[in-house]
Amino acid sequence: MSALAEFRVARSFHHALDALAEQALALGFDAIDYAYMPRARRGDGGWHAPEIRSRRFPPRWERGWQPYAAQDPYLCTCYQRTLPLDWNEVKGAAWLTPVQRDAIAFIDRLGFLDGITVPIHLPAGRFAFISGVSHARDSAWRLAGYTAIEQFFLLAHSFHAAVAAHVGSTEAAGAPLLSPRELEAIRHAAQGLSAPATAAAMHRSLET
Repeated sequence: MSALAEFRVARSFHHALDALAEQALALGFDAIDYAYMPRARRGDGGWHAPEIRSRRFPPRWERGWQPYAAQDPYLCTCYQRTLPLDWNEVKGAAWLTPVQRDAIAFIDRLGFLDGITVPIHLPAGRFAFISGVSHARDSAWRLAGYTAIEQFFLLAHSFHAAVAAHVGSTEAAGAPLLSPRELEAIRHAAQGLSAPATAAAMHRSLET
């Protein structure tokens, strides 16, 4: 059964999230979180704090996270991109505010030293994301390289497509705002092609 099919036959959103956590664990991620926002941007230009649903996070972690939720540096970076964000691209960046540095330190104290976040841009300003996090800095998914990132990217979009009706209106299931090239890359990944094979099929460099 494909990941999308497994998510769709789940009895509830929570069962689907459990299935996502199991599949992410097989890729080397120790925990996952997910959020959907009907509107990411506030009227004053800031960002809404998402309501995050997680698996394998410490109990009541959300209480300590509240002061940072709207300024999450990983999430704020994801608003500007469509492909997965490697957290190492953000850690230590010169543009981080003091609050954002504290947010990263808080996540580290939770025991999550590594991760990636997949942004899912939707019509009319809607937004969702899924993060896969690990306890080790050199975690198992990093050892798998592009393959694990590709598979987690596909898992994230499949999960949201399957559960959108559970987390908001059915409008949340609108097509993600990906470019034709990115959609083609997802299709190749779904067929099991590696990153080099996908690049060759699309006549692009591996870096692209």
